[in-house]
Amino acid sequence: MDQNRIDWLSFGTVITLILVVCIPLAASPEAGGKIIQDSYTFIASRFGVFYLFGVLAMFGLLAWLAFGRYGNVKLGDAESKPEFSTWSWIAMLFSAGVGAGLLYWATIEWGYYYASPPYGVAPKSASAAEWAASYGLFHWGLSAWAIYCFPTLAIAYPYYVKKVPYLRLSTACHELLGEKAETGYRGRLIDFFFIVSLVGGTGTSLGLSTPMISAAVAELFSIETGFGLDLTMVLFCVGMFAISVYLGLEKGIKNLSNFNIIAALLLLGFILVVGPTIFLIKMSVDSLGFMVHNFFRMSTWTDPIQNSGFVEDWTVFYWAWWIAYGPFVGLFVTRISMGRTFRQVILGMLVFGSLGGWLFFMILGNYSMYLELHNLLPVLDILHQQGAPRMIVSVLLTLPLKNLVLALFCIVSLIFVATTYDSASYTIASVASYKLAPGDHPARWHRVFWALALAVLPVTLMFIGGLQVIQSAVLVVSLPILVISVLMVISLLKSLKSTEGNQEGGRLTR
Repeated sequence: MDQNRIDWLSFGTVITLILVVCIPLAASPEAGGKIIQDSYTFIASRFGVFYLFGVLAMFGLLAWLAFGRYGNVKLGDAESKPEFSTWSWIAMLFSAGVGAGLLYWATIEWGYYYASPPYGVAPKSASAAEWAASYGLFHWGLSAWAIYCFPTLAIAYPYYVKKVPYLRLSTACHELLGEKAETGYRGRLIDFFFIVSLVGGTGTSLGLSTPMISAAVAELFSIETGFGLDLTMVLFCVGMFAISVYLGLEKGIKNLSNFNIIAALLLLGFILVVGPTIFLIKMSVDSLGFMVHNFFRMSTWTDPIQNSGFVEDWTVFYWAWWIAYGPFVGLFVTRISMGRTFRQVILGMLVFGSLGGWLFFMILGNYSMYLELHNLLPVLDILHQQGAPRMIVSVLLTLPLKNLVLALFCIVSLIFVATTYDSASYTIASVASYKLAPGDHPARWHRVFWALALAVLPVTLMFIGGLQVIQSAVLVVSLPILVISVLMVISLLKSLKSTEGNQEGGRLTR
């Protein structure tokens, strides 16, 4: 791909956006942080209910598509075969969708719910422990992957079946906006909001995971933590991004993802075997059943009586994070899903994506809860007094071969960060390319450039400081994507209906 295929308008828009956002925030960190947090409060209080019901509706729509008459629609021609094995496909979509944020939240999330549980439950009670162990599974489970899956189908259908030669979010609205919509002002506006959400979502992910990795590195090498170490870790990660994204999907992202899934399973398996195995198994089964039993209550609870802020602080935050990330994951999974059917994509993402996330909460989360419940480590005190990164390191240090475990945890975290940012860099480079036919790749220098540029916002957010600021940023950038999702639903259904009745090789055609 040569330079004249770069979409310089999109390219310049992203660069301008990053500079316009980051320079004022860095110049006035306190004022910038307050603006972000005030924006979060405004959006969560007034639009939070739309996030809740929008996600539930998306889950229902995917169930209808998977098990209805559109389940056999193939992404590609009748003879199209999957480019990647099922294992590599699952590894890449999982690594792109979760990142190192999964290791961060899996270890600590239960602690916030146990100390301040929902539904008026008494703090630190047996009931609080049940809700605490279950809410993480809910937030990182079926609903999260439904948010990721729908943009995948909405983009992949026009891209592979209707042969729209643009791998962009606006491609998902092709049927609704009309021919050449991707290059018109309406398509440009949709892609602009996608880029805003992607920059904000990736900024949130790296802003959370880098201090965790820094704390682990500091423990291993007996050095002090601080912004300098965080910045060093960001630069190290960026170097990994650049190398991997330069190598491309087959040699870089696929191999990293395959290796990391194996390394993560080894880490979890070790904790399960040497830790309180029976407790971990029993607590996992109990919390999974508890979550399934209360799924619709958790999906629709708006807390109108107590107004405790739990829904806005947690469920709305997570749905906003997934929505901000959803188009990026959708674009990336679209690129690796040619030859698969609607049903295969939906079940693959929802089932394997959820199971992968649940394993981390069931083992890492329940292990740290075990330490607290049995007075083996003051986990909550460390969390509230020294912060989440230190609490995560303290939990890992209670295991046998603690330095080896900590080193493996660092490796898994770094590669999760790398694969997520590789995928994000690849996706932005695709959006900023004028045309990209199935099988084509953005230019290598283009992909590497975005691997470097995407690090600017998370460094800025870490400089401002504070978990609340980082959490708030993602909700602010997700609201336009929530609105665009409605357009995506209409466009996909209209496109499917317009081709209904004409099938060839299991897929709908005109």
